Amino acid sequence: MPESDCQRNRAPLRRRNATGDRPRVLFVSCHLPWPPVSGGRRRELELISRICEHFAVRLLVISKTAEQDQANAELLASSRCRIEVFPAVARHPGAPAGGAAHQVLRHRSPAGTMRIREIIAAERVDLVHVEGFYLMQHVPEWVEAPVLLVEQNIEYELDRHRAHSRGERVTRLDSFSDCVRTQAAELACWRRADRLAAVTWEDRELIREQMPDADVAVVPDGADHLPPRHGERSVGPIERPPAPRVTLLANFGYAPNVDAALHFCHEILPPIRAEVDDVHVWLVGNAPPPEVRTLAGERVTVTGYVPDVRPYLDAADVIVCPLRIGGGIKVKMIEAIRRGKAIVSTRIGAQGLPAQARRALLVAEDPTEFAHAVTTLLRDEPRRRLLERRAAAAAMKLPTWDESAAVLTKVYDELLDRSSRERNLEGSHLAGRSA
Repeated sequence: MPESDCQRNRAPLRRRNATGDRPRVLFVSCHLPWPPVSGGRRRELELISRICEHFAVRLLVISKTAEQDQANAELLASSRCRIEVFPAVARHPGAPAGGAAHQVLRHRSPAGTMRIREIIAAERVDLVHVEGFYLMQHVPEWVEAPVLLVEQNIEYELDRHRAHSRGERVTRLDSFSDCVRTQAAELACWRRADRLAAVTWEDRELIREQMPDADVAVVPDGADHLPPRHGERSVGPIERPPAPRVTLLANFGYAPNVDAALHFCHEILPPIRAEVDDVHVWLVGNAPPPEVRTLAGERVTVTGYVPDVRPYLDAADVIVCPLRIGGGIKVKMIEAIRRGKAIVSTRIGAQGLPAQARRALLVAEDPTEFAHAVTTLLRDEPRRRLLERRAAAAAMKLPTWDESAAVLTKVYDELLDRSSRERNLEGSHLAGRSA
């Protein structure tokens, strides 16, 4: 976010009217934001906890882990947000896709669709907030409340990255590719929405390439859920070997992070070990699938879920982000910068970061270049300390969650004001006809 926008949004969020009648927001998500084991969950937890001060939020979750999310929803029972969880129904492997985008198929939920229709038909809903185009299938076309569609990623770009990582080439003529199907579905949902929002300025421009007249807000991720390392009391350092240590921090329930871990261990780590033979690698994060767990072995540790990432960040000599597939901004990168770490990342891993933050890390693309950057930092302590100082300085310029929530609140208010004006205008026309 440009600094001027950050400064404009440092003001407290606007208070709602004195009667306490808060506008009612139906917030549709693909996961419960607790526990915040992924960047998306962290983002929604921080934003919802703030907008609930000013809006009456009902969170409806179309979940691929419904039992887990339902159990965790009970832990949030005291929150000011009403929560309902419905299972996403996976398509049978042998069933025809019917030309639908794979993300749409993954998030189908007849029960969730029916419940959203019931809520909109029977109750007052002032605004519908949808996180991800693939959830627009649950919002009826006849909804009168304004619809805000927020894209944490541009999904057809992720499909393009996947194809590229497999050595495939996607063309406009390939009408059966995931990328083409996803792009068509995503664009249709953008046109349906009354307003669009993205997480980064890069994604905003991708949307505007397809829809030049689109009014796209940028609601960035904040960084202050994690305190800076400088001046913080110890948070329980973990035991570490007396050897160089490289850490990849990610939610491994997300396929692009699995690809990143496999890519790092199979293609980048061997040339690093050829130069620094005692290097230890830690793969830290939630829900590692079997293909990641099998990477564990001599000098490679797979931790699974950890309740606090700070000790794992602080103990690392170098943080790596070897993503080949991705969009938006990576919360784990923000957290590493916030803790003042030396980082090596791909261009995709660095997406969405402001210029000062990008200058605080090394960007490398091919495996040989990436391995050389990591090796250089492991061997050259002054160079590593320089990047750590740059990261710590850049962290102080990153947006806060209050600033991000202020941007989202402004978007809500603009949509609500516009909706109110349109209703008043329609009422005036009807009154004129009656007269």
